[in-house]
Amino acid sequence: MAFEWDALAARIVEFLRRDLRVSVADIGPDTVLVTAGLVDSVGLVRLATFIERETGLRIPDRDVHAEHFDTLRRLEGYLRRRAGS
Repeated sequence: MAFEWDALAARIVEFLRRDLRVSVADIGPDTVLVTAGLVDSVGLVRLATFIERETGLRIPDRDVHAEHFDTLRRLEGYLRRRAGS
């Protein structure tokens, strides 16, 4: 499944701000989310669920961790690999 990253990234940032209450002034491609404590383990699961709904991609539970979700740049790479693009 293909996705348009820029549009998806904007929706992810909106989700981080609105639903997870991440209050960093500017969430950019390299803003550290998980290891900096901005997104906790519950938030990480909620984020993965949101991304699954938005993209139609299935994210295995074993993949829901900081290595894939710590920054938007890492998340983009992970999702592109999952999508096969």
